[in-house]
Amino acid sequence: MQRSDFDKLVLYILEKNTYLSKGYGNAYKDDLTGRVLVDRGGDKLALLPSDVLGNYCYLRNDTQMKHIAAEGQRLTDTGSQRLTFNDTMTAYLVAVIKNADAYQLLENLKNTCMSYAEMNVVPVSSHWNREIVMADELQGMKQDDVLASLQRLKNETIVKVQLSVSKEYVPSNCIVNPINP
Repeated sequence: MQRSDFDKLVLYILEKNTYLSKGYGNAYKDDLTGRVLVDRGGDKLALLPSDVLGNYCYLRNDTQMKHIAAEGQRLTDTGSQRLTFNDTMTAYLVAVIKNADAYQLLENLKNTCMSYAEMNVVPVSSHWNREIVMADELQGMKQDDVLASLQRLKNETIVKVQLSVSKEYVPSNCIVNPINP
């Protein structure tokens, strides 16, 4: 899996859920501030808490990927008997929508994720209580900042879906320079 895989998944979610105006792949929690951020060029955009993004969603990935060997599916087309893997990662899809039905929103997001064909995306659990989702996503922030963010909530519905994301990985002899220009 690569960063672009999650950006494509977010684009798919936006395409199928037109009430979402923005989506962000590869979000992460800042260790110092506890905020959820995404890199935009050389800048960092705060996704949570945010009062200015409108109806949006983001994908935040765990920092660990599991590589599960597929012994029974060794590639034999080239005679190499190369081992393939199923790379698996936990991701969190968070959506912030004004005046939405939380249960319907969760159903829409789960259905959308499961219909994505480029990767196996399976919902594992969901949270629909916006205060709990906010507190969980902002864990690590100062208590006063979390309380202030919770007090600014008005009519936003905030849901979170834990996803198990997997994709087949076939090793190759091609080594690509990972340094960004």
